[in-house]
Amino acid sequence: MTGAPGTTEHPTRFDFPAGQYLAVTARLALDTGGQTAMFLLRSRVFAARAGIAPTLVSFDDQPDYPHIRRQLLARGLVAPSTVVVNLHEWLRNEPPELAADDAETLPETTGSTVQHVPHPDGTRHLTTHLDADGERVVTDHLRADGSVYLRQGPDGIVLADRCNRVLRRFPGTGALRRWWLPKLFDQRRVPVFVLSDSRFATRQLLGLSGHKRVRLIHVVHNIHVQEPYTWDSPVHPTHLPVLEAADRLAALVTLTERQRDDIAARFGPSSTTHVVPNPIDTTTTSPIDPGKPREPMRFVMVGRLERQKRTMDAVRAFATVVTREPGATLDVYGDGSRRAELEQEIECLGLGAAVRLRGHVPRAKDELRSATAMLLTSRFEGYPLVVLEALDAGCPVIAYDIAYGPREQITDGVSGFLVPPGDTDALADRVVRLARDPQLVARMSEAGRVSAAGHSVDAYLEQWQGVLRDVVARRV
Repeated sequence: MTGAPGTTEHPTRFDFPAGQYLAVTARLALDTGGQTAMFLLRSRVFAARAGIAPTLVSFDDQPDYPHIRRQLLARGLVAPSTVVVNLHEWLRNEPPELAADDAETLPETTGSTVQHVPHPDGTRHLTTHLDADGERVVTDHLRADGSVYLRQGPDGIVLADRCNRVLRRFPGTGALRRWWLPKLFDQRRVPVFVLSDSRFATRQLLGLSGHKRVRLIHVVHNIHVQEPYTWDSPVHPTHLPVLEAADRLAALVTLTERQRDDIAARFGPSSTTHVVPNPIDTTTTSPIDPGKPREPMRFVMVGRLERQKRTMDAVRAFATVVTREPGATLDVYGDGSRRAELEQEIECLGLGAAVRLRGHVPRAKDELRSATAMLLTSRFEGYPLVVLEALDAGCPVIAYDIAYGPREQITDGVSGFLVPPGDTDALADRVVRLARDPQLVARMSEAGRVSAAGHSVDAYLEQWQGVLRDVVARRV
């Protein structure tokens, strides 16, 4: 890689603005959901197709970032040129400045219960001190030599040098992150594009929006309102600070026009709001044989077993399905906190032979290549990547018509079916219809592949190119 991390390199036909690109997330973890998948995909295609290698920046205190880097690269989730920088790893390993000789020292934390968390290098990662009631007093983050580099307590955050002398204090994690991030900036006089996929990180970085070199861009990955998930429902408190301060952002990016319009209806229209739907990345999948028949009457779900996904609706719908088509089956791939109650309901309804909870399977999405159809019964989504993956695999989708995504991704009756949210009878009807009509499945399969082709990486990059050019044009 040439130049500083995150700078423009090897331009292609996409003419992205010159500058440093930092892709920010609160936590970078393996085997997480669609938001992290899109965070990584965007950075990957920026590097491969647009000549931009964003530096991936995270703030969490996971101890084993070398392992995370190796796994991301081994799985092809990042480009070889990608640099991953983590706040705590940087603070632990960078030579710290020295405090003044007369600086105060960290006070001793005696007389409390101590819990230690090991680091993969054999040293301690952090130590938490508890009071007599088991409540946390302070947490010390430690260097390999055992010295404290960061202490979190009720009065805020303290950075210390190797002699345990206080370097500086911060009222909270937001102030710490705003102090640290500019240390990654390239010193050349170019804009620094900070692309944040985390509403928590964006909220804490809003203070950098006035920095003359920073262009802070927030991507909204999920629905911003609470139940009943209509445009005028209460705004979720974790989204509210960012949406209220949207005029301080260089750009606010939503995944659908509906969400853009709903945000505008609540907070007022803005010319800095853009729509960039998620793409489907076909470079990591092998070609599908369109002549290969799909397994008749086998339906699948892929997702976490959590309240949002409303998997119980699919189970109860299948109680109706099997009375009309006894050979129909539903394989559910994923795990979560609702597994036990789902198992109980399956047993209660006598569906043990028809509905199978497969648990977490790393390559579960390969099942989309052969199933009759996929079910999506979520209460809400942002722009579900699994729907695009199903369409690309030629797997029709039966989905609740929720905010946001399915309506923008599926043409009802053409590439799948949209069902009123919570209508398990209608859900069962659509399952039975596809179970009985292989020719309809074949037509929907082909239509789905055509629809998925419209979500190409090229179209995605062109849209991001437009966003970034607009950001630059507004700050000349």
